Amino acid sequence: MKCTIRLRRDQLDKYRRIAGLTTEQRLADKMGHHQGTVNKVLNGYQTPSKEFIASLVAAFDGAAFDDLWEIVPLEAA
Repeated sequence: MKCTIRLRRDQLDKYRRIAGLTTEQRLADKMGHHQGTVNKVLNGYQTPSKEFIASLVAAFDGAAFDDLWEIVPLEAA
């Protein structure tokens, strides 16, 4: 079965509130990415790179991959 990963937006929103990363620019700065890239990925216009995925998890102390991303069958994506 082919699978992909999907961002858990509800969890990301929770982590962002706790960390005070209320704007995309603040999140992008913390991740070391451009705000435009963050916007495109968060809004589904760009597939996240492995570097983006890792940077997003690393931006939140104590977060694990499964906190922010889930593995889903391609049909459910």
